Formats: sequence, structure tokens, C-alpha cells
Amino acid sequence: MADDILYKPKDLFDTRLQKQYHDAAIEIFDQYADQAHVDVGANKIHVKQYNEAEERVKQFAKKASSSRGKKIAALIFMILCFVVGIILFIASFMNGFNWIPLVIGIVLILGGVGLIFAFISARKKLKELEKELEKYRAEAARKLQICYDDMAGLNASFDWNMPLVVMEKATPIIDLDPFFKPEKLAYLMDKFGFPEETDPNISTLGVISGQIQGNPFILERVINHDFRPKRYEGTLTISWTTYTTDSKGNRVSHHHTQTLRAEVYHDAPFYTYDTRLIYGNEAAPHLHFTRTPTGAHKMDEKKRDKYVRSKAKDLQKLAEKSLTKGNGHAFTPMGNDAFDVFFNALDRDNEVEFRMLFTPLAQANMLELLSEPYPFGDDFVMVKDEKLTSVASEHSQTFDYSANPIAFSNYDYEASKANFVAYCDRFITNLFFDLAPILSIPLYQMHKSNEFIYEETYKANVTSYEQEVLANSMEQEIFYPKDCDRSLPLLLKATRSKKAGQGDCVLIHSMSYKTTPRVDYVSVMGGDGRMHQVPVHWIQYDEVSTVVPIGVTYAPTTRMGYNSIKQQLASACKGQISAAHFERGLLGLYLGRDYLDSDDQEIASIFGAKKAS
Repeated sequence: MADDILYKPKDLFDTRLQKQYHDAAIEIFDQYADQAHVDVGANKIHVKQYNEAEERVKQFAKKASSSRGKKIAALIFMILCFVVGIILFIASFMNGFNWIPLVIGIVLILGGVGLIFAFISARKKLKELEKELEKYRAEAARKLQICYDDMAGLNASFDWNMPLVVMEKATPIIDLDPFFKPEKLAYLMDKFGFPEETDPNISTLGVISGQIQGNPFILERVINHDFRPKRYEGTLTISWTTYTTDSKGNRVSHHHTQTLRAEVYHDAPFYTYDTRLIYGNEAAPHLHFTRTPTGAHKMDEKKRDKYVRSKAKDLQKLAEKSLTKGNGHAFTPMGNDAFDVFFNALDRDNEVEFRMLFTPLAQANMLELLSEPYPFGDDFVMVKDEKLTSVASEHSQTFDYSANPIAFSNYDYEASKANFVAYCDRFITNLFFDLAPILSIPLYQMHKSNEFIYEETYKANVTSYEQEVLANSMEQEIFYPKDCDRSLPLLLKATRSKKAGQGDCVLIHSMSYKTTPRVDYVSVMGGDGRMHQVPVHWIQYDEVSTVVPIGVTYAPTTRMGYNSIKQQLASACKGQISAAHFERGLLGLYLGRDYLDSDDQEIASIFGAKKAS
């Protein structure tokens, strides 16, 4: 790749990068396995032995279930035989002697006696099977533990951000950060006009940051809260009778039923989750546009051509209409109707800068990205707002970018490797195709940012984004407001930070709702000519909140290193550390009080570093 520029990102991904990413994931997994001294051959044998033991457990569990069924059936039929037999025996002597129920009753009672022995035998067999089953379960658990012992070193070495390491290895031009640093946030804010998220109704759940040729980007996942009217519906079924007279003068009754419906509106919380990528670049610094998906990938070539022809006249009309407005933002078609139609950035306000970005190569790249169904096609919204460009794709809304190392842990080496490589493949494909609309514009890659000097003016040592990510990852019990409904999401917002050593004392505002069932009665006219009170059940939501202080600091270690010093950490906090979470070199912890300089110094000494790198 000349000059490390991805001139044709979609084509490169299909022909080279996808395989390079896959191979890099395998290589990195193998490196971790080698460092953990995993005996792959021994684990394969142990996994086979465990699978055989587990199969025996399933077989005996099936036999035990069958025996249990026989025991229950014997008991039920035994009781029925005795009850029916005794009833028939007694009935045979009532109102004169009748030998037929007598014989049947005796046969049933004898059958019940026989079923007693069948029940006893089934119960004995079940006990034997359950004893055997318990033995085989213990054996399977022991063999499973051996498998986990084989994998203990590797499972412990899995760390956060591993897919990012894979991605960087295959594409050095995409430089990814271990975490979102204040320097990067200040860079985005001061140089590119990025607005730091301060909306109390938005909390950051995850963030990935990096740069392309010195131009920064972040991928953030947030939870949004909105309090607005919700519709509740209630029903009431009524009935009544009417009478008519038939042709013979007889009175005839008619029964009617009707379901009455009513609705009410009351305010309720709504929660949505959004993932978007924000990229800073000084190219085309005055340009604004918004493009939305047009579904190009859902059409074959013939349908796309027909669709473009049908929209070409609309483009011309739009161009003519914009000239009459005289607002200095006249729309001028690019001369590539397919691009204008499918990229659909018709609200652009600077044709010169738009053409600087979308050269013929950029147009071809974008059309290739939009029209080919694999892997995602045209599923993204793209917004250019001066020096910031954002991309929000449909595929990223449902993908988990957390890369939690627990997901890679396994007792089976081969399964662990397959899971790890498959997750890295999905992670990188999802992230790459959020970056693809950016990478499809060569000018973005060629426009290297000038040097930016960070003057340490940020109010905290750790960004508010990472503070919220850690809070959302910690034990949620510590953040629940009194009387809140725990079935609802918590909205955690970092409201104030005070530097404490190399870390921060962060006040987390936790908001949720107390819920109270209510009923409104709505008057509705029925078909019987009367008004009826239809009950409509609804939920009253009363906001409840609390403020919880947590500490957020740098933890220059690995996940394995952190796990080895957990006990020291609790001791340093004088046993008050009731909740802590480590990931990506950052530590969030709850002490039940403010996090102090002295706390940070003591924790830094445990990690053996006075300052985070």
C-alpha cells in the first residue's frame, strides 16, 4: 500500500485486508498461547475425556428421567386402581348383590397391589441411577476442571482491547488508543470543534478512540433518555339484551357483547442506544451535508440504473430551484447522477469543498461501498459539519464493541481460538465499515493534521467519557437511588470531577424512577346507550436520584496483573472497596466516600508506577 493510504478501502478489504486481519488474529492468539505455555495436545485429550464423561452424564440423566417417569406413573395408576377398585367393591353390595363390579373391583385392587411392587422397584432403580448420575457428574466436573487448568494461564492472559491490537497490526494507518485520553479529547474540542457531551440525559457506555494520519476519531456508544407521553390502552367488555317480536308475535331476546376501548397518555421514560463514529479533519472546513441510506445494495444493476434515470430529472429541478433562491448555496449536480442519487447529500452548502472531497476516485469508492451488499451495503447516515464528520451505521447499533476478555475464556483450546478469531473478525469488520465512508475519501487520508500542543487544560485526569464507561461497568448496586425500579436502566452521568493525584474523584449522578401502578377510568358510550367507566392501567414514574462519589485512576497493568493485586488493593482501601472495575489500563472504584490524593498515591504504589504512561 503506497504511502500507507487505503485508496480503495472496500476493494482492499475484500482482496487483502480481511484475510490479513484474520491471520493476524490467529497469530496473536498463538502468541498468547505460547506465552501461557498451553499444552495443546494434552488439552485436546482432556477435552475429549470431558466430552465423553459429559455424554455419559446425559445418558444417565435420560435414564433417570425415564425411571422417574415410570415411578410417577406407577404411583398414579396404583392410587387410581385402589380408589376405583374399592368404590366398585363397595358398590357391588349396594342395592342388591352384583358380581360384575365385585370382580372388576377385586381385579383393580390386586392390580394396585402389583403396582406397589412396581413403584418400589422403580423407586429403587431411580435411587441407583441417581447415585450413578451423581458419580458421573462429579467425574465430568473433575475432568472439566482439568481442562480449565490446562487453559488457566491463557484465560488469565486475555485482555481488553485485543481486537484493536489485531487491527493495528494489519493496518498501521489506523492507529488505535488503549483508552480515550484527555489529550485526544482536547485535540478534538480545540482544533475540530467537537462538543463534549454534557447532556444529563446521555451516558457513555463505551468508547474507542484513535487516529488516521494524525486525524482523530472516536466511536462512542451511549444510552439516551427521554421523558415523554406514553399511550396506555384499557378495555371493558359489556353485555346487554334487546327484545324484538317475530312474525308470529312472539317476544325474541337478543344477547349482545361489546368490548369498549379507551386510551390515556401519561409521561414515561424511554431509552435508546446509539453508536456513532466522529472523525476530525481540517479538509473542507466550511462544508455541511447530511446523507441518509437509499438502499442501493438492495437493487441489482438493472434496477439501480432505472432508479437513477427516474431521479435524474429531480436533480436537475433541484439545481434550477436552488439558483432562484440566491442564498449562495446553489446545488450543482456532480455530473455523476448515480453518485448524487445514491450518496444523497443533496443539502450540501459548499459545492467547491464538496468536489474537493468527492473526486472521481472518492465517488467510485463510495458507490462501491453503497451498492455491494457484503458485508453491510448502504446502512449508514453520514453528516459533515465543518471539521467534523460523523457516521452512524445500522450494523454498529447491535454490535458489542466492549471486547470483554471473559468472552474468550474457555476450557477447550480449539473452541477458545475459534471464538477469539471469530470475534476479532466481527469486531474489525464492523469498525472498518464504520471507518470505510471516511477512508473512501482519499483527501481525508492525505490531509495530515498539523501538530497540536496539548496544554493540560482539561479539568480532569481522565475524560468524562471514560469516567462514565467505568461507572456503567461497575457493580450497579452502588448507584441505585432509594425506591427506584430496578427493572429500569440507570442513567449515570459524571457531573463533577476533582483531580486526586493522577486520578479523579468523580461525582456520578444516578437517575432512575420510582414506579407506582395507577388506574384511570374513562367514560365511553356503549352500544347499550349507556356510559361505562373503562379502566386504563398505567404506571406513574417519579424521578429518583442520588449522587455517588467514585475514584477513577490509571492502572498501568494488564488484566492478569490486576487480578494478582486485588487483595492488596482492598487492603490499601482499608477494606472499604466494595466495588471496583478494571479495564484497558483504567480503574474505577467505590470507597463509600470521596476519592483522595492519598488514596491515589497508595494505589499508584501498588501498581508500581507514579505516573500513567
